[in-house]
Amino acid sequence: MGVEERIQVEALGNGLWRVALNFGFMDTPDVPNALKLCEEQCLAIPLFETSYFLSRETIVPTARMGMAKLREKLLAAMSRNAGSVVDYFGLPDNAVLELGTRVQI
Repeated sequence: MGVEERIQVEALGNGLWRVALNFGFMDTPDVPNALKLCEEQCLAIPLFETSYFLSRETIVPTARMGMAKLREKLLAAMSRNAGSVVDYFGLPDNAVLELGTRVQI
């Protein structure tokens, strides 16, 4: 995949930029290395000054009617044991901020 296909950089104004990264099915996503490609499109990103904001949802089983209790607990356990987004995208641990919410099922 070429640089033009991997990354799109768009100036939004007032010093804000939108960067879209594309990875193929067999690619191993590495966001910091992909952001280095922004320099080729006239946007230098200081990787040691960059923060990554992620959202995290915690599934919480409830006593309300709806899904069977065993299914709720199984879904909550699967969610807890899912792989880390930070590891998957190759993000540095000291630059990640996670914002979370609890979802009751």
